[in-house]
Amino acid sequence: MLDALQELLDDGAREMNVPGVAVGILDRGTEHVLTTGVASTATGAPVTADTLFAIGSTSKTVTATAAMRLIEQGAFELDTRVAELLPDLRLADAEALDQLLVRHLLTHSGGFLGDIDDDAEDWGPDALRKSIAGFGELPQLFPPGAIASYSNSGLRLLGHLCAVVAGRGFEELITESVLAPLGMTDSVYFPWEAITRPVATGHVVVDGVATPAPVWGLARDLAPEGGLLSSVRDQLRYARFHLRGEAEGSAPIGDETRRTMQRAHIEVGPPLEGIGLPWLLTHVGDARVVRHGGNISNLQLSEMVLLPDHDLAVTVLTNGASGLGPQVVSWCLENLRGIRPAPADDVEPHPSPDDVLGRYDVNLWQNVVTREQDEIVITPELRQDLIDLGLPSLPTVRATLGADLLLRDPDGRAVGRFLTAADGTEFLHMGLRAAPRI
Repeated sequence: MLDALQELLDDGAREMNVPGVAVGILDRGTEHVLTTGVASTATGAPVTADTLFAIGSTSKTVTATAAMRLIEQGAFELDTRVAELLPDLRLADAEALDQLLVRHLLTHSGGFLGDIDDDAEDWGPDALRKSIAGFGELPQLFPPGAIASYSNSGLRLLGHLCAVVAGRGFEELITESVLAPLGMTDSVYFPWEAITRPVATGHVVVDGVATPAPVWGLARDLAPEGGLLSSVRDQLRYARFHLRGEAEGSAPIGDETRRTMQRAHIEVGPPLEGIGLPWLLTHVGDARVVRHGGNISNLQLSEMVLLPDHDLAVTVLTNGASGLGPQVVSWCLENLRGIRPAPADDVEPHPSPDDVLGRYDVNLWQNVVTREQDEIVITPELRQDLIDLGLPSLPTVRATLGADLLLRDPDGRAVGRFLTAADGTEFLHMGLRAAPRI
């Protein structure tokens, strides 16, 4: 059966202009690895099970695993105030700082601006600390715990907190507490570590040709929320632990803690049902799905999908942007377990869709909401400095607006929503981010 998946992989990568892909499947304890294409079109080096890809935000679950280990060890609790652990921390809203708990960082509900700039020039040991020192300038969009809105800055702060409490550098802490116990010896944070190994290069499509990107796409200060490079072989080791509790060495955390990470701790809007610590939770049909993904500036993408009740995990790593990862995951769910999405319900359309038109600010980009006949069109506009770096544009989303203020794609799947906070601020909640209207 996996021959059909290999064919899908080969054809899909070619048709979608993705230079290289690695897929890992953990099926009732048995591992399968499929690869296609090259790590870089400049070298022609083939993708193998050992090729390192930037896994982006899937790194957040690694940081969270280290945090939960510290909680198990009694260093702090989920409901410990962050200010108690980091007395020098400053936020723009002093009351929000007083209310901020460790669990808010794990559940994307700290309320301060979530998408922030990185310092790609600073790879020194103080890069993370210096980034956190600027958090007093971040706008506080809503009180801690009020709304779940995807927060890179929150996970960055969590990583710094863990490093301070443990008395280690962040990367050293993760290696000691998570990577080494799981045997993930090919997973690294530093470019000087990656360069000695087979490593994939991110690509952009120029005039229909996949071309190596002009930027690395990573920085040391973003390590906690998105800086890990890993191979599909190592990602299978990681999946094996979080799916089945199995580790090559001593388990980083106990089974109850691992399961606690996979339970909903806060509700969130579509396409998710809840956020764990910080796994993203949903259903496909009747199947419970625990997942996370990663996107490094649309240069490299990752998928990590666990189905705990079906003993199945799928990971996909690509060095170019496309919908191939979700397509592979859907193939695995349907063909290996017979799991298909539930049919979409009929929805009453919104009587006045023009009410939501305008601009919604994510900081790194703005979502421009317009209307074409019955469709709402959301066009992301990158900041000019990011365009100047050569980063590719984000895809336009077309959806219909229901009377319930949910946005649904052409297949009827909810992809976002409009909401109004208690103070009257209007938000577009899409891509897990609550972007205020400007």
